[in-house]
Amino acid sequence: MYRVMLADDEPIVRKALTTLTNWQELECEVVYVAANGQELIDHLESEKPDIVVTDIRMPVKDGIEVAKYIQEKELPIEVIILTAYADFSYAQSAVKYNVVDYVTKTGAFDGLIAAVEKAKQSLKARSERLQKSDRTVLAENLFKGILDGSVYDTQEIAEKLADLDIHMDRFAVLVLQYRLEANVKRERRDKIYHSLMNFYSMVFGSQLLQGVLVRRNMAAVFLNGLNEDYAEQLRRQCVQVTDMMDNFMGLQVYIGVSSLWRSTAGIKAAYEEAEYALGKDFLDRRVKINFYREEPGRSELLSAKAEEETDRLCQEIQKGHADEAIKLFQQVLERQKESGYTANMIKNSGIQIQNNCRKYLSTHGKNLYEATGLSHSITHQIYECQLAEDYIRLMERIIRHTAEGIHQAADRRNSLIRDCENYISEHYDNCTSVADIARAIGTNSSYLSRIFKEATGRTIIQTLNRRKIEKAKEFLTGGDMKIYEVADALGFENTTYFSHFFKKHTGVSPKDYK
Repeated sequence: MYRVMLADDEPIVRKALTTLTNWQELECEVVYVAANGQELIDHLESEKPDIVVTDIRMPVKDGIEVAKYIQEKELPIEVIILTAYADFSYAQSAVKYNVVDYVTKTGAFDGLIAAVEKAKQSLKARSERLQKSDRTVLAENLFKGILDGSVYDTQEIAEKLADLDIHMDRFAVLVLQYRLEANVKRERRDKIYHSLMNFYSMVFGSQLLQGVLVRRNMAAVFLNGLNEDYAEQLRRQCVQVTDMMDNFMGLQVYIGVSSLWRSTAGIKAAYEEAEYALGKDFLDRRVKINFYREEPGRSELLSAKAEEETDRLCQEIQKGHADEAIKLFQQVLERQKESGYTANMIKNSGIQIQNNCRKYLSTHGKNLYEATGLSHSITHQIYECQLAEDYIRLMERIIRHTAEGIHQAADRRNSLIRDCENYISEHYDNCTSVADIARAIGTNSSYLSRIFKEATGRTIIQTLNRRKIEKAKEFLTGGDMKIYEVADALGFENTTYFSHFFKKHTGVSPKDYK
């Protein structure tokens, strides 16, 4: 039964409305009768009517204001306006508030039954639209769950598809990717996706089962009821879609197509096939549509040559040779292309190179973000590269800036080592610790200790002691200096400590050496 609320300021009209119309036959029940528009509005929430029949002229709030309130609150209610002939032009102003019909106030309310039937049809149509919309949302959420792995039980999948009256037989999955700039707004992204789905609906008609937005620039499309020899026709249809997106939206769309499946247990596998096919020609974007082909051992496609050149590339980065590293990177890409690397395999290789760059820079006290000027997760940026040129541009930036950073750090490192050696040579008499030397040449003591040992094979203290021994020998044999004078010239506080130091490093006492 449809719930009806009535409103009129005249008691006799209210009585006539309730008694002269057979509401039961209209599948309706009158749940409330109000004396004005405000009273009706006050009871909308508690009575939850489907249909409101209201007079146009009433005190406090009139029928137009009731219709306006219902529209502004987006209430699922159909409004019928009662009007006298004299008020009809005023009543027409309610058109903008989606009034379903107007009924003139004659003795028998001629036209009220027809208006109520019209309101019922409108309610039924709205209900069907909502059901269809709800079904679409439920179907989309189900397919999303299957693709992301949160819904994986084959029996559960079959039952949920049956509940949605979705029957899949001879289906294929298409994965589509298109380039979006990072600053594209949500409204624009949604418009692109809906345009894409509209084009697919135009081209595939009833074969289009469902579309799912997988990522901001990637969608999965499920086609159902395909022929066994579907490939050639499907290729032509996909070309239509890519051409339309190019002509009308200015977007380049790339499509990966799965093989033909018959069991709903294969939905996730079909998606993975399409995603693999999409990434197959990542480095050659002249190919816009790629079909999945069974390739034995495709998970072991890694080329020994590509790996070898990647190792050489990393060595050149480590040496600070930017130009040589970039050339080797281009060779690595060529090998990967020849070896059939997919987009994910190529990006994983790039992530490994990036990890090595991070490690190389850290040995020089630098980090990858400072070296490259990139502001957020570099791994994520590599993974999110939509096209080969995006990936190549990003990787070349990482490689070049890392190599140049290492080269600069190596120059600085060599300069620090020279400064350290010169300082020891000139100030052997008054420097007693690594901290003194580091402070004097403007660097960190722990960093200086590490790079000095790596470069010379000796510690700074060992080098300082060696210099002191060299000068001690020179003083002891080259003139008439007393032992205490030599000790003082070398910065020792007393002769005893100097004698102990000298014998420890030479095996003889200063006196015997002299």
